Amino acid sequence: MKTPPLQKLLWLTAFSLYSTPGLLGQLSLPTSPVEDNQKETAAETKRTEQTATSRFMRLQRDTAGEPTALQTAISRYRAADSDLLVDLIGAVHIGEADYYRQLNRQFSQYDIVLYELVAPPGTRVPSGGHSDSNHPLAWLQGSMKEMLGLESQLQRIDYQAANFRHADLSPKQISERMAARGDTPLTVGLSAMADILRQQNLAQRQAETTEPDAPGPPDVVELIDQLGQPLELKKMLAGQFTQSGDLSRQLGPTLNQLLIVDRNQAAVQVLQKTIKEGHKKIAIFYGAAHLPDFDQRLTGQLNLKKTESTWVTAWDLTTAPRHNHLSNPSSMLFKLMEWIDD
Repeated sequence: MKTPPLQKLLWLTAFSLYSTPGLLGQLSLPTSPVEDNQKETAAETKRTEQTATSRFMRLQRDTAGEPTALQTAISRYRAADSDLLVDLIGAVHIGEADYYRQLNRQFSQYDIVLYELVAPPGTRVPSGGHSDSNHPLAWLQGSMKEMLGLESQLQRIDYQAANFRHADLSPKQISERMAARGDTPLTVGLSAMADILRQQNLAQRQAETTEPDAPGPPDVVELIDQLGQPLELKKMLAGQFTQSGDLSRQLGPTLNQLLIVDRNQAAVQVLQKTIKEGHKKIAIFYGAAHLPDFDQRLTGQLNLKKTESTWVTAWDLTTAPRHNHLSNPSSMLFKLMEWIDD
């Protein structure tokens, strides 16, 4: 069964905006609360969470139930026998300018900030970021950024800060891990396709059983209409982020191992080295899709305890550009559909 192009487009868009930027080339500590941010204890989080992803990303709604903000979490973990604290800081890779200003202020409070970037060890993003407009995901991120009036993480985060430390794999290291498992690009591609088809068939079967009347993905006309209405598109994508559940499960075991598990394992090794150096306030700054796995590693492997979460607004869902920056949104849609239908 072939995945409908429009359904793949929605999944691809959600994946590109909050997972794995490295494949493309005032917040505060508890002693200084952040204005307009919301905190909740670990117990409160446990009562309200619905999926693994919802612990690290959520929609804020008004009293009428309308979405007003897409928020990401800063989740704090503490050691029982020392003053070590580690914060997981979830990223959305395009966001409001103020979102990145707040994150930059937050980062200045840590001894070390471990960040993701699939690149040779020690690589730092140059000031102002970099781009690869020929890469489909990079092109899609750039297009969405212009449409929604948002900013790029790679351009707005200060990766030149003295306390930033690269904590990811290089393309060569990823290839070596693939080879160690007996994989090649061909076997990974075939396995990933089988995983995606399996997940699609399961989701369709469950939807037919539990929600026979549930609306399907928007059709071409509806998507073109939303591409011309930035605020509606913004709300739709925010809903896609938070309703899709645990993205690592949607990736399937093959891509989850390659994109999440291998890279998180490398990041935790850097974290352990950083702790041995004597640093006590450490942040891990990664895409939200990585955080459920990090949560398990911090609580299980390092025996840390999650104590609270602070929520930060990444997208304001009450405002968007009045006019679309793209002159022909239908051309963009069909270009993407042609690419993902190959």
